[in-house]
Amino acid sequence: MQIHLIPVFREWIPEWLARTLIFGILMTSLFSFAAYSSPAAVMGYYGVEPADVQYGMVITYGSAVTFLALDFRIVKYFTSRKYLLTGLILNSVSSLACFYSKSWILFLLSGFVQGIACALLCSIVLQMTFPRLHSTRARIIGYTLLYAGIQISVPFYAIYSSIMLQFFDFNWLFYGQNVVLMAMAVIVWVTMNAKARFHKKFPLFQVDWAGYFFYTLFCLTLGYILVYGRQSGWFDSSVITVLSIFAVVLLTIFIAREMSVKRPLINLRIFRTGNCIIGLLLLVVFYIFKGTTGLTYAYVETILKTDPLHTIPMWISVIMGTVLSMFVTSRLLLSGTPLVRLILSGFVIMALYYFYMLEFVSVTGDSTDFIFPLFIYGVATGVLFVPIVTFTASAAPPSIAFNASLIGIFSRFVGFCISIAINNQVQLLTKSSAREQIRESVEATNSRLPLVLEDIRSSYLNAGNDVYNAQEASQIHFNSLIKEQILIRATRDYYYIMLAGLLCILLILFLLPKIRKVVLNLRKGNIPY
Repeated sequence: MQIHLIPVFREWIPEWLARTLIFGILMTSLFSFAAYSSPAAVMGYYGVEPADVQYGMVITYGSAVTFLALDFRIVKYFTSRKYLLTGLILNSVSSLACFYSKSWILFLLSGFVQGIACALLCSIVLQMTFPRLHSTRARIIGYTLLYAGIQISVPFYAIYSSIMLQFFDFNWLFYGQNVVLMAMAVIVWVTMNAKARFHKKFPLFQVDWAGYFFYTLFCLTLGYILVYGRQSGWFDSSVITVLSIFAVVLLTIFIAREMSVKRPLINLRIFRTGNCIIGLLLLVVFYIFKGTTGLTYAYVETILKTDPLHTIPMWISVIMGTVLSMFVTSRLLLSGTPLVRLILSGFVIMALYYFYMLEFVSVTGDSTDFIFPLFIYGVATGVLFVPIVTFTASAAPPSIAFNASLIGIFSRFVGFCISIAINNQVQLLTKSSAREQIRESVEATNSRLPLVLEDIRSSYLNAGNDVYNAQEASQIHFNSLIKEQILIRATRDYYYIMLAGLLCILLILFLLPKIRKVVLNLRKGNIPY
């Protein structure tokens, strides 16, 4: 038998177990992002700022995005088991380094390596999944399971982090990750054929290593600009200005190179298709509105004083909403429901999430009030993700449809970075506005202010404090109440802005008749990312 026709799994592995192992490998590949589930823990352990943690996520994500484009060639050279074990070992070594070290630079370098390992493992999962699916029905179910795994990985690993950090220090997250990686490596070694490969062996000549270098450098530079731009003052900063010029130069070189080489990293002719561009923009928009939940969890932990363990029901509600909606969405796709109708429905459901958040954000709320809104959020992401991806893939010309997947994951990365920039900028503006409104209210018009301060001071005196300590403590307590009110008002203003933006997107989609012509067309040879 030819090597590329040898089954990936050994003959004694039943199909149901093979599919379970594939899904397990997918979830393991996304373990690298578990460390970012608790930004406060990362900041406390490494002594860094919030923007540094955000850029750490950008490095890992960007590394995965860019290596996926290169992986398309590399995966054809190695046997599947060797390639998969390489990814698991890379991930394990970098996790072990983070477990024993408190160096932030090492953490970032390990994050870059883990991004490559994540891309490598995800690529193997895709190669094992979609060649097994022959009908359109099976491919839709494959898309649904793949993207459901990606979507639920964030809340799933947030639950893992919440439990681990309740009992262990931050670095033990990497220990748990290493245990899972080693267990998966043993399972892969036992269950997969050593000589099996997905394609005939293809030599690594004319691989666009230079294109990969420019692509990676551009993504990391773009991420840095969008993460640190607000705190640096954007173009008032010489660093941001120079990096912006550098990013434009990198992008120009990359485009010129990809248009001239025989085997480009990404075929940029994909941008000649109008509906495909609309699909890519929808992915960017989706990730911008999807990236607002961090503010919700910050509000719950900061204002409502909810410990991480009690946020687990909220994470579970997101998982349940995502899984349920993706199941229903796949059934609707199979029944022939137009893609545009599903996309519009998803954005409407997302708007309902913002309406609910505006209703429940207050100083007297309870964490249980947010279980249902976050369930709605999970439903919205589940309804939107698969239709937008299939819309983009279906709009692409058959000869270059694979490149729609590569540009699609880049669009998700850009949307993720833009969401960070918008969150940082809008929160700064809304907090400044709220701080000014509260200052005017407290200092100029509120005649009850002296009574409130006296009540707070009296409570500390009654608790046994002397006059001096009671006065100091009451002022600190009052300042904390002011900060809470500023955060609450800023949060509400932020959700108002995002809701207004979402309604504008819905209006634009209603006014674009061209997108209604795109029909579901998932080609057998097309492997999504």
